[in-house]
Amino acid sequence: MSAWIIGIVLATTVIVLIVILAKANKKEKKSSTEEDGREIDPSCCGAHEICDFDKVKVDVDKIEYFEDEDLDEYANIAEKDYTDDQIDEFREVLYSLQTEEIQRWLLSLSRRRIHLPVILNEEARDLMVNG
Repeated sequence: MSAWIIGIVLATTVIVLIVILAKANKKEKKSSTEEDGREIDPSCCGAHEICDFDKVKVDVDKIEYFEDEDLDEYANIAEKDYTDDQIDEFREVLYSLQTEEIQRWLLSLSRRRIHLPVILNEEARDLMVNG
């Protein structure tokens, strides 16, 4: 009879531990998921720009503007087909950006189906690397 009691106590203890671990695991997963259901890196504190940029990259519907709404008229134009005046419009925006904004701007252009003029690709890379 005492073996039965010990067995029931052990079985109950195991079940309680499984329930506790399952709840802890669920809570941990919930804390590593944003409200909209996207997974975020649990090591990311959310205070760094790289983490914020990753969140922007994940949300493909989010378009960030850099006072460059006028460039929307260049959607679907090939990189090599811009006039000198049009290239200067892009250059004006590019050189008004902070170094840390350039990558987000290029992503914004891409989402708006705006191709950066070929000649500005190298300039943009240089600005991102050399500031």
